[in-house]
Amino acid sequence: MDYCKYHPLDGATYTCHACNVCQCDKCIDDEHNVVHCFVCGGVLESLGSANTVEPFWRRLKEAFKYPVNANSMSLIVITAIISVVATLMPFLMILSVLMYLFAAGSIMKYSFTCLERTAMGEMKAPDVMDAYQGGIKLLLQLVLMVIVLTAIAGAAYYYLGAGLGGLVGFIAVFSFPAILIRFAQTENMFEAMNPFAAIALIAAIGLPYGLLIAFMLIMMTSVGVLHEWIGTLFPAVSYLLQSVVSNYYTVVMFHLMGYMLFQYQGQLGYSARSDEDEDLPKRSGPEHLAAKIEVLLKEGDYEQVVKLSYQAFKQYPNEPIFFEKFFELLYACKKTELLADYGLTYLEFLNRRKRFDKLTPTFKQILFVVPEFLPNSPAMRVQLAGLLRQQGDLKLAIKLLNGMHKLYPEFAGLPDAYYLLADTLAEMPNMQSQADKCRQMAAQLKRKADERQAALALEVEQKRLAETQASSKPTGVKTARKGPPPGTTLSGITLELVPLEPVVNKAEDIDV
Repeated sequence: MDYCKYHPLDGATYTCHACNVCQCDKCIDDEHNVVHCFVCGGVLESLGSANTVEPFWRRLKEAFKYPVNANSMSLIVITAIISVVATLMPFLMILSVLMYLFAAGSIMKYSFTCLERTAMGEMKAPDVMDAYQGGIKLLLQLVLMVIVLTAIAGAAYYYLGAGLGGLVGFIAVFSFPAILIRFAQTENMFEAMNPFAAIALIAAIGLPYGLLIAFMLIMMTSVGVLHEWIGTLFPAVSYLLQSVVSNYYTVVMFHLMGYMLFQYQGQLGYSARSDEDEDLPKRSGPEHLAAKIEVLLKEGDYEQVVKLSYQAFKQYPNEPIFFEKFFELLYACKKTELLADYGLTYLEFLNRRKRFDKLTPTFKQILFVVPEFLPNSPAMRVQLAGLLRQQGDLKLAIKLLNGMHKLYPEFAGLPDAYYLLADTLAEMPNMQSQADKCRQMAAQLKRKADERQAALALEVEQKRLAETQASSKPTGVKTARKGPPPGTTLSGITLELVPLEPVVNKAEDIDV
């Protein structure tokens, strides 16, 4: 059995002769009609489902459900009724024989069709219309093969003795399913009865062939048990039920024989795919790109993986998998410049996903690769600082908040940021004076922010009044708009702070 190179526990469904590797359905480039290799771009050869198909003894439940549909059950019941009616018409011998041949031929033709379709990977029962063409001819050929096998066993018993005759008879019975399978494959009675071909088929399948024989014997025996239960009390009902169950088991047995061929297609020299696999939805663009990235990553082509990952999270900004994989790749490869540019993007992505538990660990991962990294977002700095303070990492929290009034003078959350900085400093030894001065600064920032907010509100109100007056005077005279009160500065905030005195043994230099 061949396994996928990139998923060693999964069976392979394709092989690349250029790379000399086998691959599963998850590792192929199926974006176009022809399947290609992600690594070399060459066309892949299909291995069918030989390495991925479930053994037939594990599909007994599905096998018994196989004929349970309107078409199949209607054929099973109708042919059973015709067979019972034929047995109840001894006075019309010719019509009775024709009816029985038609019923038996139809069910056998349909069963052979099930075998052929299943062997090619079609796991749904075929249309019953295929049962009404050539059924009687098929049945006569089967009867002729049974007569020939019986004659051979009888001749062996007569000329070679009871021991060898019994052995030949056992071999004939044991190989009969193989003969039926060969007959379904070749549609030639002489080729099907070739003993060497039957032996080769049994040898290719091996021990599971004997298991199939055991299942067939159990099903045949159950029909006889059913007849014993109700045959003496209700003969007509017994014949009908026996015929229905017999037809049902015949379809199931032929389906199992076809599935056994499908399972051992590699040993039997052909390739087929299950329609259950083909009915799976086609991979989306993100799934296809993710598969390519995974294959190239396992091949060690990191530069190409970095390019594809960058393309992926740009092309599909709402796909979490690309954000995470790109960050993990940059961190593992120690891509300093890319990680410095991507760090804030990934932190904001985690924040949008409400993965607050990963914010500080991710920030520390970035610092490990880029020690000077600080997110260029005041809101992210404040959020990280608050989380770090809760976790006891005071120095890193102070580093994030220090000097924010210079870097982001227009940030509305500056007062809260410096209150947070003051509280953080207060928890450190010998930093109480710095904490007090930060609180003074926070108070000034709060006052200036309130003044600015009031000035903006006044400007908006004056503008609204001016527009109202202009709309009430149709003369076209424009009302002069008054500006903000003199002395109010809107473009920035002027702070007058008490200089911080140097602190002995301080953990960080606080820039206020």
